[in-house]
Amino acid sequence: MTRQLFDHVAEAYDAARPDYPGELFDTLESALGQPLLRARVLDVGAGTGIATRALAGRGADVVAVDPGPGVLSVLRSRSTSRVHPVLGDGNALPLRDGHFDLVTYAQSFHWTRPECSLPEAARVLHDRGVLALWWNFLDTDEQWYDEWSDLAGLLSGGAYDRAQADVEYAAPARESGLFQWVSTVDLPWRRSVRIDDFVTDMSSHSYVSAMAAAEQGRLFDGLRAGLRRDQGADPVEIRYRTRLVVARR
Repeated sequence: MTRQLFDHVAEAYDAARPDYPGELFDTLESALGQPLLRARVLDVGAGTGIATRALAGRGADVVAVDPGPGVLSVLRSRSTSRVHPVLGDGNALPLRDGHFDLVTYAQSFHWTRPECSLPEAARVLHDRGVLALWWNFLDTDEQWYDEWSDLAGLLSGGAYDRAQADVEYAAPARESGLFQWVSTVDLPWRRSVRIDDFVTDMSSHSYVSAMAAAEQGRLFDGLRAGLRRDQGADPVEIRYRTRLVVARR
């Protein structure tokens, strides 16, 4: 995993990245066949702990693994005693076999090598344990998003691709042969947010943070102008789709 690249944007990441819809955690409980209360959960690529805190908020005992000491420092400062930060790599988990009810990758699985990370997830899950991978995607047909996508793709040298939302994210788990079944669920939801906070959110994405300051300024000026044109004054409403892949051992 290369999530340590988020250390330099840890504060922006934690302050402005969106949460996840409540239906996501309801779906996880359905897959587990039990409430998250007292469940043993491993959150891999936990970052600053946005998903970790939501899981702990439902009563889970969560081990949060990330290779970035900077993001883990933020996670540690904001978490309760239900959260146990561990510096580590999702491709080689420093944890014992068969311990967890649930292993999660919130917006992090694509930073791993599936041929390594999937066997590791299966190893630390107990029999009939559940693996969950999920991502938030912008889900709007407004003009500002078309403009953002075109300019971000250009300025990032192709590192940003709007078509990433169409990737078959369940395929590696399904093809691994490590899980009894694999299912995908799409959860649409909306977020009310101030424009400046949304810009901060977008600044924390890897393809943006790698740009030169002048390129970032051009991208953000366009984003602000487009949102004001299409939606008017703060707060604006941003539509998302959370794609959840769930697999059972």
